Amino acid sequence: MITGYNTDVRHGHRIFHVQTEDKGLANPRIETLIYVGGEILDSYRSSYEDLLQTGVPAESIIQSRMDEQHRMVIRDIKSGKYDSTPSHGDWTEQQIFNDRPLDQAILEYLQHEGDIDTLELVLEEPLVPLFDHPLSVLLKVRRCISHAPIPDGEITIRLVSSLRKATTLLSGKTDAQGLFQGLLQLPGSEPGQCALAITCSGDGGEDEVRIVVKDKG
Repeated sequence: MITGYNTDVRHGHRIFHVQTEDKGLANPRIETLIYVGGEILDSYRSSYEDLLQTGVPAESIIQSRMDEQHRMVIRDIKSGKYDSTPSHGDWTEQQIFNDRPLDQAILEYLQHEGDIDTLELVLEEPLVPLFDHPLSVLLKVRRCISHAPIPDGEITIRLVSSLRKATTLLSGKTDAQGLFQGLLQLPGSEPGQCALAITCSGDGGEDEVRIVVKDKG
C-alpha cells in the first residue's frame, strides 16, 4: 500500500497543511491539497496513466512522483506564492480552487524561478519493446517551455537489467530539427526485469525515459 504525505509548513504568520495521496490504479491520479485553517486553499492533480501502458508500475515509481509533486507544492508555499490572499469570502468568489494539470503547475514554477527552459526528451510515437524483435525509434529533443528543438543532442539507448550490466544498443545525435531516428534489435529474453533506457544530453541539461521490455508472448 502506498503511503501518502502530510506536511505542516509554517510560512509567515500562517501554517499550511499539505496533503498528497494516490487515488489508486482504478483512478490513476496523484492529488495534492493545500489547507489553511481547515479550508482547502488550492489543489494540484496529475495523472500517471502513462505508467500503466507497460503494465502495473512498481509502487516505488508512483511514490517517487508523489514525492516530487509534494515537494513542488511546498516550494511554492515557501517562495511566497500564497503570501497575498483575499479573505475567505473573496477567495471563494475568485475560484482559487482549481484542477489544473501538474505540467502546467511545474511550468508556472519554472517561470517564477526565471524561465528555466531545460531539455526534455519526447517520444514522437509510442514504443513497445519486445525481446528478440526489431524496434524503430523516433524521438525529439526540445526545450520544455519554448519547445525549441535542440540539435546535436547526444542520444544513447541502453538495455538495463536488474540482474545484468547495462548494454548499449544504439547511439547517435539529433538533427537540426532535434529529431533522432534509428532501428535497433533487441536480444532474446533476459533474466530479471529489463527496460530500455533512452537518455539524451545536450544544451539545456539531460533527460531520460525508461520503458519496460516484454516477451513477445
